[in-house]
Amino acid sequence: MSTSWHEEIERAYAELEQSQQAIAQVQHDMAGRTITATSKNRTVSVVVDAQGEVLDVKFPTRAYRSMPTPELSALLVETIGQARRQATAELASMFSAVLPQATPIADMLNGTADIDEMMREVMRQMPDMPGAPSPDRS
Repeated sequence: MSTSWHEEIERAYAELEQSQQAIAQVQHDMAGRTITATSKNRTVSVVVDAQGEVLDVKFPTRAYRSMPTPELSALLVETIGQARRQATAELASMFSAVLPQATPIADMLNGTADIDEMMREVMRQMPDMPGAPSPDRS
């Protein structure tokens, strides 16, 4: 193995370690974080954790008592969804600071990312990396 190839591997390993530490810090920072969303009419307030799990539902006023059940139900679903979207956006924002720019963070968080396609793209880019062996030399 040539010295330059060895140095490239060492540099890549150091970058990987830094990335892992940064991701661990984001996970630590998000561990106790909560997000609160309040309905437009201020009838319902929902608290979720960083993963969007509902922790609490509050009714700051007594207005919910006079609401028809379907209306209250729709308001709860809407407010829970709003809180979860805020949690996902906040998590994506924090991870975007430590992951490569092209990483589909929101897709990864909501489960719609095509991991197989992401890996194929990484493999396609490998020959373009400085010091990487060309695909012709096995």
